[in-house]
Amino acid sequence: MKHRLLVAALVLGFPTWGVAQASGSFSADAVVVTVGMTIATIQDLSFGSVPKGVATTVAPAAATAGQWQITGNPNAFVTLAFTLPTQLTNTQALPGSAMPVSFGLTSALWRRANNNPAGATAFSPALGTLGRFGPAPNPTINVWIGGTVNPAPTAKPGIYQGTVILSLTYL
Repeated sequence: MKHRLLVAALVLGFPTWGVAQASGSFSADAVVVTVGMTIATIQDLSFGSVPKGVATTVAPAAATAGQWQITGNPNAFVTLAFTLPTQLTNTQALPGSAMPVSFGLTSALWRRANNNPAGATAFSPALGTLGRFGPAPNPTINVWIGGTVNPAPTAKPGIYQGTVILSLTYL
């Protein structure tokens, strides 16, 4: 009798565990980047001859705008970012001769798979943007940049230069 009570106590003393099941699923996808990037400078940004004391602007779609063509993985997304100068330095005058240069909110353009700035997407080179390579067989992005120089009325004659750096990163 003792054994029967103990068994009964054990059976009655434990809560009954219900069996429940749940499941969920989702799909995962990834784009494998199979190609590096090649950046070719097509043209340097050229302000030409500028008069002292007069601001001169080159639009990003102008014939003298800076231009790059980047080839990469078809349809891949990238960030476009610039390192921009704030001054151009006179390479022929005494040290300290500089000219301010600025880049507006729409001073840059990008376009996938097409080397024509007409119809390109404008963006601020200071803020950068998201871009996308063209599909095969033309997996390219074209980028153009313009800007404004503002020489002082006392600017020394000479050639003023600076460096604009374009960086792209796959997402």
